[in-house]
Amino acid sequence: MKPDAGRAAGKERILQTIGLSYRASLLTSGFDAIEMALHAGAVELLIVAVDGSEKQRAKLMRIAQEEDTRCRTFGTAEELGRAIGKDMRIAVAILDQGMADKLILRIDELKKNDDSDKISE
Repeated sequence: MKPDAGRAAGKERILQTIGLSYRASLLTSGFDAIEMALHAGAVELLIVAVDGSEKQRAKLMRIAQEEDTRCRTFGTAEELGRAIGKDMRIAVAILDQGMADKLILRIDELKKNDDSDKISE
């Protein structure tokens, strides 16, 4: 399998897991809803898109850090929105620890493979 094909499959698997989280009511989205969930301590993982409003992304990431909430950057706002059947989303918040652990593992693995591809080139 080509590295690009493996990366695409890994990315798609992560997006499918995000979609499953939404359908299982283990995810919230929308800036205000995420901000409230972060302050309430209900978020296990904040996933922030690589694009979108820098000001909003920075604010959510700051709150996540203050609340000691795990955070990862992954995908575009369009991809995150499409994964949950909504418009563009600059972030999604995973509310379940097991699902958060699974997503962190997959996102970190994908990024590690990206880094090793860059090193070997």
